[in-house]
Amino acid sequence: MLSFRMAQKNYNTIHDFLDDQSFKNWAFNSRLSDVSFWDFWLKNNPHKKDLAFEARDILLGINFKKNNIPEEKIDFEWNKLETKLKKIQQKKQKETLPKRNKKYTFISIAASLLLLFSVGSWYFFTNLSKVTHKTAYGEVLELKLNDGTLVTLNSNSSISYKKNDVRNVWLKGEAFFKVNKKQSTNAKFWVNTNDLIVEVYGTQFNVNTQRNKTKVFLQEGNIWLSLNNGTSKKMIPGNYIEYSSDSKKILVDDQLISSDEQLAWKNGTLIFNNSTLMDALHKVSDTYGVEFDFHDQETKNTLITGTVPTTNLEICLNAIKKSADISIKKENVKLVVYKN
Repeated sequence: MLSFRMAQKNYNTIHDFLDDQSFKNWAFNSRLSDVSFWDFWLKNNPHKKDLAFEARDILLGINFKKNNIPEEKIDFEWNKLETKLKKIQQKKQKETLPKRNKKYTFISIAASLLLLFSVGSWYFFTNLSKVTHKTAYGEVLELKLNDGTLVTLNSNSSISYKKNDVRNVWLKGEAFFKVNKKQSTNAKFWVNTNDLIVEVYGTQFNVNTQRNKTKVFLQEGNIWLSLNNGTSKKMIPGNYIEYSSDSKKILVDDQLISSDEQLAWKNGTLIFNNSTLMDALHKVSDTYGVEFDFHDQETKNTLITGTVPTTNLEICLNAIKKSADISIKKENVKLVVYKN
């Protein structure tokens, strides 16, 4: 449907691009299907690349050209500047030496700063520009970074990175990474959290920073964790790690047979395998932003096993109530759990 609609539309002006929501999604890397489409479209419409990139830069708030200045141009401008300075110096021969030197120095500094700004401003602002992707409660977002890495961002989460360095990201919340390995340069990829840094070349793994600790599950490949207690940890496929910076130690180090429980959220479900009711409702809180309280404290340790959908909060809670034989009532701003 998207391809048909766009096939009927001409993109001849910047406004044609700016008014298109799918183009905005591509510019901000906010929807994988639109990113894939526009990458394909630009390959097949190379004569409109400059127009499309200019529209993208406007959306990103970048309104200056980023072209390198040729060395010949720099040399030419320096020669012109030196000629002007010599003329100024000759005209001011009658002035006192301190004044002449002072003005000459001022002009030189001003000219140097102007030239440096012309050459380096594009580089400076490009390096400092930061890209952030966020999700709301109940939202899952698929992203494709410029290096080809695929990221699935869970609800109430965010990743950020400098525009010129997409292989060094900061994560809050939860995300699954499918890192594109750079065969030619063997460039590393880093995921930074408050507790640790994940270092990889190309692999698939899940990182969760909820509940004041970082949980890492490695599905494929090998990764290194640099823990903030000064130690490091190598992970192999199937390895699941929980680390807390508060206690400065690894809390859980398991080798899992199945990845289903760790990655079910990507498919819109939560899987509980002999989980306590409290842990299960923590996952619901992280997904939807609701708070729970227990009328009967022993109910927290009720064990449940099964799969519940995260299509919406009501369906999710109904499945948990049936599985754990409980009732949940809204009282003020919290959901209170009662034993049946």
